[in-house]
Amino acid sequence: MYENARSALRSILERLSPPESEYAGLGGSTPAPHRLYERLLRSFPGMAYRCRNDSSWSMEYASHGCRSLLGFDPHDLVENRVVSFAMLIHPDDRQRVWDAMQHALVTDEAFDLTYRIRRVDGTERWVWDRGRPVLGPRGGIEALEGFITDVTDHEAFRARSSDRDAQFRALVEQSLTGVYLIRDGRFAYVNPRFCRIFGRSAEEITALPSTLELVHPDHRALVRENIARRIEGHMEEIRYEFQALAPDGGELVVEVHGRRIELDGDPAIIGCLVDVTDRRKAQQRYHEAQKMEALGQLAAGVAHDFNNVLAVIKAAAQLLTVERSDDDALARDLADIIDATARGVSLSRQLTRFGRSRQHEGTVASLSQVAHDLMPMLQRLVGDGIELNLSLDATAATATVHPTHAEEVIVNLVVNARDAMPEGGTLGIATRESLMDGNAADKPPRRAVVLEVRDTGSGIPLAARSRIFEPYFTTKGENGTGLGLSNVWRIARDAGGTVELESEIGKGSTFRVVLPASRPEATGTGVDVPRTRD
Repeated sequence: MYENARSALRSILERLSPPESEYAGLGGSTPAPHRLYERLLRSFPGMAYRCRNDSSWSMEYASHGCRSLLGFDPHDLVENRVVSFAMLIHPDDRQRVWDAMQHALVTDEAFDLTYRIRRVDGTERWVWDRGRPVLGPRGGIEALEGFITDVTDHEAFRARSSDRDAQFRALVEQSLTGVYLIRDGRFAYVNPRFCRIFGRSAEEITALPSTLELVHPDHRALVRENIARRIEGHMEEIRYEFQALAPDGGELVVEVHGRRIELDGDPAIIGCLVDVTDRRKAQQRYHEAQKMEALGQLAAGVAHDFNNVLAVIKAAAQLLTVERSDDDALARDLADIIDATARGVSLSRQLTRFGRSRQHEGTVASLSQVAHDLMPMLQRLVGDGIELNLSLDATAATATVHPTHAEEVIVNLVVNARDAMPEGGTLGIATRESLMDGNAADKPPRRAVVLEVRDTGSGIPLAARSRIFEPYFTTKGENGTGLGLSNVWRIARDAGGTVELESEIGKGSTFRVVLPASRPEATGTGVDVPRTRD
């Protein structure tokens, strides 16, 4: 038995240690080979072994490291005196280890395995097994030789790292914000949320030649500068907003927070972005409502005082008319004064109406019905040079607005569209159902009815769009009073709705009045209205 062990020692360590001639070069006498092998194996943090390729992996030799690794003495494993090595391998790993061993035997290759064993006290440990088959003199498989060491701590670290990687991957992949990585001016990675914001796949985005492909042309200079400042090291991180290109061609505003990092020795940018389009629109509507509320209060106050002044002027003119009835020239001047005060009173009444809430509790109107009933008058208003098209949804719910005010909204928008097309064009009126944002952040969207008036006129300049609903602001010069669109906005606001504007110079404008529906379920209005005549 000793000869077998010594043979195994020599066979194993010939693969693990330098030849004896190298020891001779170190000076001194060369120790006996088997003693040298024993000392070397005792110092190894593991177990050297030689076993037969049977179902038990019967050990012919096991080094002293067996005690610390398995809790058994070497002679307990040799010839399976106490336990076979196969019984110490975790049941869930035995077949995998066996298959790997047999593959090594067929291909005459070394094997490199990681699996679990059970020590004498029942505890489980992870081990790394490195070895190879040993061929006999006639070429057959004589044994398996190798070395086993404990790698439990390494496997535990790898498992924790794998868990952390999975957690971080889930955090990024399931994030409610768009996450991105920029390298060399291109997107190297984008998460699913980023893709949903821009309406493109990850493959499409990472294939873009530049990150600026997703940015609105008006904001590309801003984004280019902010990326360059971080890449060049002028700043570590930045937070800003820019207008991007929405998948449907509409407005898309994103807030981005990016940071400079070093990746493989080169600068890169990681960051996240959020779609803040709805938030910015809500803030804009809120500020617009505040401004218009202040203007309404101012208009009502001015109208009241102005009306009092006009009443004094009118009374004085009427008194002079009676006292100087014999003076024809003066009578004509006084008549002009009285007429002017009458027009002033009419304007002050409009101002008063603008400054006063028009909400009527319990009043509803079918916008489709109102538009249909106004059709003859609207045709006369626009004249022969403008084609009037209707696309009215007969099943749309009624809106929470007084019918008279609905008429005023439609007439004012049609007149505004007519004036924008002095050379003629096409004017479209449409109604449909839609959704509008809830009254609060935690409220779901509400059902709404939309009135849309679209023209093919000259369009509204960008500088004028922010003031288009202000009282007495007009782009029509002396031909406009500036109160038509103001009253439209006021009626929509008092009804709990909004007015939206889209316009492009040379291509026309679209006013969209969104009003809350008067009932939660649409049952149809029963209105017999014409369909689109485009």
